Amino acid sequence: MYANIQIPSNLALDPFLAGLVVKLALDMPAFTFSTKGMSKQDLNYATNPSAMQDSKIKPPEGTEFLREVRVYAGAEHLGSLAIDRRYKGRGGSDDVYCIRSWRIDNQRGNANTSSTSKLGGAVRIVKKAFVTMNVAEIVGKATGELHQSYVGALRDLSRPIEGSAMVPNTTVMQRYVYLLLRNEEIPEGLDKKIRDDMLSDKYEKAMLEYLLAAKMRDMQMAIVVQHANLFLYRRPKLDVIEQKTFDELPLEVQNAIAVLQLMENNELVDDVGYRHNDRYFLIVDKLFDV
Repeated sequence: MYANIQIPSNLALDPFLAGLVVKLALDMPAFTFSTKGMSKQDLNYATNPSAMQDSKIKPPEGTEFLREVRVYAGAEHLGSLAIDRRYKGRGGSDDVYCIRSWRIDNQRGNANTSSTSKLGGAVRIVKKAFVTMNVAEIVGKATGELHQSYVGALRDLSRPIEGSAMVPNTTVMQRYVYLLLRNEEIPEGLDKKIRDDMLSDKYEKAMLEYLLAAKMRDMQMAIVVQHANLFLYRRPKLDVIEQKTFDELPLEVQNAIAVLQLMENNELVDDVGYRHNDRYFLIVDKLFDV
């Protein structure tokens, strides 16, 4: 087995897929062919006890044939290689290589997949599509993911208060406010109900989260991506993407990244920023000017 073909010991490449993977492993030694990132469900779907083209061919004892691998350049996921059987009219079929990459943009069918029954054609597709991202593409991809997850995080923090999930029904609330503003006597039971709900630890936590979301929603944020040994960042309203080592970043930005690296995914930190994952961050923009 080639050093850059890294699959679990209980799996063996399907002979049909192996022809493509071995060819590419030789031609592109910097790429790694593995099951990294595949879920248990993915692996269940991609394995079989028989070869696809000839069911009489069995893998070594204690293993199953693997019909899909993912391709990486370092930590960057470039795409995946799989094999499949495509059925045609009148009972015919073709065994095909399926090359999946975000760079592939088909007008019909699966927009990010190209298929061919020819080994040479599959190799050409891979060499054209499996190209590492440039700086603009790296930050562009991060921008889309960050925006979607950040909006979701703000919505989740705001929902209990905005949806009035933590307080009595609106009729009760209106009656309480009406009496309070008119300086009229508030019945003891009504007062107790409002105080028990709105002075509880749960309500306090929900309100603090709502106020945090409201505050952070209005802040200007810089997109920051950790890529290899560099930090790439783009500040609001600027098209320029900066590249710096951690030590070259402003001290306040270093501190912000250090704090966010300790947080859970999809977590906000007041006056600091937002962590989507261990590589994608939003940092309060004014910290770059400190």
